[in-house]
Amino acid sequence: ERCERELKAGGMHARRAVDLTGLTAQETAVARLVAAGMSNKQAAVELYVSVKTVQYHLTRIYGKLGIGSRGELAARFRDEPE
Repeated sequence: ERCERELKAGGMHARRAVDLTGLTAQETAVARLVAAGMSNKQAAVELYVSVKTVQYHLTRIYGKLGIGSRGELAARFRDEPE
């Protein structure tokens, strides 16, 4: 908390890691691929699942992370270390 105050006072902001603790392994895989710019079809091919399965996981991911779009998902993962 003190570090965050110091950074803020200096005009900087601490980067927060994406909280993935509530996501399943498959949801995390889908989230990473979609955040990287893949379409639902591309993610489905990569993960050997159907497009409907990717859509299902995205709906669950959005709810768990409290977001509503691919853009917000990408923003959450932008600074995430690999």
